[in-house]
Amino acid sequence: MYNVLIVDDEPWVAYGITHVIDWTSLGYNVIGEAHDGLSALQIIKEKKPELIISDIRMPGLDGIELLEQINLLQLETKVILISGYADFEYAQKALRLGAFDYLLKQVDKIKLTESVGRLSELLQQEREAAKGLDLFLDELFEWLEPDNRMTIGAILANKGVETPFPDYRFLNCLYSSQLPAASLAKDGTFELEGVIAIKVRTGLHKQSILLNYDESKYPLHFLNYMTDYLLDAQYIGISSLGQLTTPVARLYQESDIAVCTAALHQGAQMLTYKPFELSPQIRKGMLNLEVSIKEKTLEQIVSLLDRLCGTCKEQNLYIDQIAMIYNQIVSIIYKYHGGSNRIVEIEHLHYEHIARYYSSAESLFDRIKSSFDLLMDEEVHIHNVQVEKILEYIDSRFTEDLLFSDIAKHFKISIGYLSTLIKKETGMTYSDYIMNKRLSMAKELLVDASLSIQDIVQRVGYKDYFHFNKLFKKQFGITPSKYRKL
Repeated sequence: MYNVLIVDDEPWVAYGITHVIDWTSLGYNVIGEAHDGLSALQIIKEKKPELIISDIRMPGLDGIELLEQINLLQLETKVILISGYADFEYAQKALRLGAFDYLLKQVDKIKLTESVGRLSELLQQEREAAKGLDLFLDELFEWLEPDNRMTIGAILANKGVETPFPDYRFLNCLYSSQLPAASLAKDGTFELEGVIAIKVRTGLHKQSILLNYDESKYPLHFLNYMTDYLLDAQYIGISSLGQLTTPVARLYQESDIAVCTAALHQGAQMLTYKPFELSPQIRKGMLNLEVSIKEKTLEQIVSLLDRLCGTCKEQNLYIDQIAMIYNQIVSIIYKYHGGSNRIVEIEHLHYEHIARYYSSAESLFDRIKSSFDLLMDEEVHIHNVQVEKILEYIDSRFTEDLLFSDIAKHFKISIGYLSTLIKKETGMTYSDYIMNKRLSMAKELLVDASLSIQDIVQRVGYKDYFHFNKLFKKQFGITPSKYRKL
């Protein structure tokens, strides 16, 4: 059954639409009615129905604005808009924004039945396609694991894909959260002038592309493809050049590091991966920092961390190098103060976690500085009532992009204190606590066969399908697709 929400500011109209056709026989379940756009949006966020039947003209948030909000939230909800006015401009805008249909009041029973019937066929096709894509993504996830040595040639032969050109590059593209899902290019293999592009959407705002072309004879074909087809991408990571014998995981990892680096530094739209060695300046800074951490010279620690952060930005260090520096600093902290209750616990992070949880190099280094909060204060004073409120706040929003720093600001405590509190109350770091709640919810949702794994990934709060897959497998020892078959 597909869930449907009826939205109209006139209750009697909403009631009439609810009862004008036999929704159940058509495969739909009416979950309720809303009489204004804001109330409807709240229900949509909570219950994520497959279909919205909405009036266009409503106070507060009209039907067009409601459709825009659904697009901004990247929801798969379909919308049929209704209006008492035969206004061609409204219809045009509605369809341009991705409305499934546009009907006039009074809603005709035959036309509504025909419209939702067509939608049922579309939803069924999408579910079948999603199942196939889930299986493909599961297979692709295994191939793109960093330690997998499967070559490009072996994978293409396995999938029966012919590529006539000698060279390959992987691209990872991140799109703005404001970009409607409809504008992302579809998955599949595409033959263009001098280029073969194999595309798959690997995240809510992410698309991965394996390009095949001839670098030595026609290098412009690669550049033309970038300018002709990827201008909408906010950031693009480009791997080094590979051949049929190159492990595909290596190229994917390079392009992923490049795109995450571009997003972290918020600089150039396109970034090509290059091997990088730490400069003598950074090595010297790390040695000085270790001495300061050992001797607990707080002002010097903060100064050196700020200087190190500035150098990372000036040299445009790749995010995997920044992760290495960060993790070395964490190891130094534990080396000298691991058993001290005067240092807030801080965890080691992979570059993927840094890309997800930190919007800039500054915010990452601020997290390191926060681990020294207790050196400046005598003790932490947090009442049990406040502890309960903080955990309730987190539990009610764990599927959202809830920044650790925002929680600290909301409750007017330092990041360091908050870290200590969560660790003390839950036995886990904040990121582990959120991850456990999300993955537990994912396990429950996997029981519902009508939901694709992509749907589940989005519902529990992740945007990158591969990142979710890795976390799930690490936590439960099995991929989501295989767990679903148990």
